[in-house]
Amino acid sequence: MRNTKRIRSRKNKKTSHDPAIILIDAGNTSATYGIYRGGRLLEHGSCIHNDIPKLIQKINKSGLFISSNVVLSSVVPEINLIIHKTLKKYNGTRLWVAGKNLPVPVHHKYRYKNKLGIDRLVNIFGALKIYKGPLLMIDFGTAITADYVSKQGVFEGGMIIPGPEIAFQALLNRAALIPKNLELPKNHKAFLGRTTYDCMRSGILEGYGAMTDELITRFKKRYGQSLKVIATGGFTKHLKSYVNNFEAVDPLHSIKSLLLLFKEHIRSN
Repeated sequence: MRNTKRIRSRKNKKTSHDPAIILIDAGNTSATYGIYRGGRLLEHGSCIHNDIPKLIQKINKSGLFISSNVVLSSVVPEINLIIHKTLKKYNGTRLWVAGKNLPVPVHHKYRYKNKLGIDRLVNIFGALKIYKGPLLMIDFGTAITADYVSKQGVFEGGMIIPGPEIAFQALLNRAALIPKNLELPKNHKAFLGRTTYDCMRSGILEGYGAMTDELITRFKKRYGQSLKVIATGGFTKHLKSYVNNFEAVDPLHSIKSLLLLFKEHIRSN
């Protein structure tokens, strides 16, 4: 697993019997997770898909699986099956899947509802609860999604753009003279590169930063300057220094949105 922290059992009396809520947002290439208990975020991190069963086993060993709820948002159907199969080993743990037994109450104008990624709906749900509309929700993952939500809370539509990692890997694969072992850039030394890799680093970060700023400008011209721009996704923390027009940057927005969705569903049922 990557980007994980050590899990410690909560042994104080106040939270010893408080069930944990394990939140998992499974994207196209990796999963982000968070563990809440007693109103606090105990841990968060990310892992590759194949390590999700190991993550669940680790959480169980920490003693957090007593009557716990696992809340999942996934754009990869196979992940749902893997988690469902893994959780069968643990009594008293219930799986909630966004869009299945956990409805996402967002009004939208998407033509084919079953083609709308559940991750986008969950992000929009959370954004409306935290920030209200009108808003532009931008998620920097394998693909970049830019979704516009009106003042009335209706998802009007959006854009899907190949993300930085896709663009970077495509360049490695298609350009014969570029080394194949280069890593996706997370920062760069200068605006102008003087080596091939430095040119690529600047191109990815400055290029996607400029594209994002111009897209935000165009959205605001169409839908008003009061439009709030919220950014999330794995690459956000690397790109935020190159974008001038974010109102809020929260890499944990998807996890927080899942938590809000779950709590609202429990309260209303």
